[in-house]
Formats: sequence, C-alpha cells, structure tokens
Amino acid sequence: MSISEQHIVGLRDLLVNETNIPVLLQLTKSVTKNVCKVEEPEEALGYLTSHVDDIHKLLHKRHITRDLLFKYLHTRLPCTSTDFTKADLVMRVIKYWDQQGASQNLAIVGTHNAEEQQFPIHLIARKFGEWFFNKYNNNDLCHTDLWSDAALHLKVIADDGASELECVGVAEVLDALVKAKQTFDFYFNPNLSHSGVQGRMDPYGQVVVLCCGTLHSEQRSVGVFECSFGLLRDPHACNNWKPKKFKCLLRSAESPPPLHTLIECDTLQEALALPAPSDTLDQL
Repeated sequence: MSISEQHIVGLRDLLVNETNIPVLLQLTKSVTKNVCKVEEPEEALGYLTSHVDDIHKLLHKRHITRDLLFKYLHTRLPCTSTDFTKADLVMRVIKYWDQQGASQNLAIVGTHNAEEQQFPIHLIARKFGEWFFNKYNNNDLCHTDLWSDAALHLKVIADDGASELECVGVAEVLDALVKAKQTFDFYFNPNLSHSGVQGRMDPYGQVVVLCCGTLHSEQRSVGVFECSFGLLRDPHACNNWKPKKFKCLLRSAESPPPLHTLIECDTLQEALALPAPSDTLDQL
C-alpha cells in the first residue's frame, strides 16, 4: 500500500522548508542506499515516497527525530504537550494531517494540483507566511523587516464589539501589531498549506500574499485571522521581498474550525480573484 496523496502533502509541509530540507535529503539518501544523487527537494520527496510505502515507517526513521516532530506540531497545534514519546508524536502528526485533509476536501481553493502549488508566486507566499508568523509569534519583528512607509489596516471583531485601526510608518505598524497580540494574548497558527496561503499579483505589479489561520490563547483555539500583505522588493536589502501593506482581520469564535481556509475568508475573496502568474518573478 503506497503513501496517500494526503500524507504526501503533509510530508511536504513537514520537510520541504528551509529548516528541514537537509533532513529530507539525508533521509532520501538513506532509503535509496545512495544509489542516486538527489539535490532537489521535490525530487527527493518523490524518491522517498516511492521507496517507503508506509507513512508510519517513514516517520519512525531515525533522521526524523522526536524534536523535529515536536517542533512541527507546536507550530501547527500550539501548546502541544512535551510529555510524548516519538511514537505518540508520529500518531499525532498523522492525525493532524488526516484532519487537515478532511477539512480541505470540504473547502478546496482553486485547482489544487501539484503544478499550480509550485508556481513561484505561491512558493514566495508560503515562505513569507512561515517567516512572518514565526517572527511575529516570537516577538522578533524589527524595523528592517518592513518598508519604512509600511501601512496597516487592522480590524478586531470580539464578543463585545469591533474595533478598527489604521496607521502608517514602520514604528506605528510594529507597535500596533505587538499591542494587538499582547492585548489578547494571541498565538497565530497560519494554515501554511495551499488552502491557507497563496500569492497573487495586483495591477501595479505588487505581490499580494493572502494568508489565514486560527488564533490561540493558552490551551485553546479562540478565533480565526485573515490577512493580506503587499510585498515589494527592496534594492537596499539584497532585493528581498518586504511587506509594505498589511490588512488584517482578527475574529473571535466560540468554536473555531480546526483549519481555516482561504475560501472561507470573506475579506479575501476580492484579492483571490486577482491573477496568480505561473512564470518566474525574478524580473519584477
């Protein structure tokens, strides 16, 4: 029995990222007994899933450590207990993937084929989403991460009413973001699959990253968030993409979904209608 497509998506989420690609490549070398040299992550994932036909066996390989599984689960399911053996963590990771797959089957955004998910604009979006929310959750965002004239539109909908804030300038934007997180003691858990983060191109050539996820406080999920980020290259920062425009909705909920998806985001539907070019963005 081969590994299901749903679990392959999960493996991609676990291993195809800057931190764990070395683990993926070493694991592939191990299971193929160094017969072929593989350097591309997607190629490595293909070899891996064709040589190991059981997801449980694969996750129990020594290269996939307890620490790696715990850190992954903690980013996807905040407040994961540390009192778990590796076997327990393997089962929890698989259960998470199964639940995620069930939610995605109910709410598919666009055409979920492997080719579209690998469009450069979507790769940039996923990388940015992971980078931004990791820094945001760890209180590591700094002035140089944003454009100096960054602008924020923040709306918070809680049980006792709604509030809106608009500000311009990197210091004001960072201050507003920090205060919003601290006021409600939020942990942002982005849906970093294709159903939760995608890229678009606006009419002015700006890359727009659309991202959503769940909000957590202490031991429970308390709401959802929907965000769009306008990115532009900064020639003074190695031509890296940096956020210039932020638009965020934070909404409390008594029973939030286990996985929030873009198709459920009313505030992002207009942006989702923008084009997602399939070609490289190197010339922009």
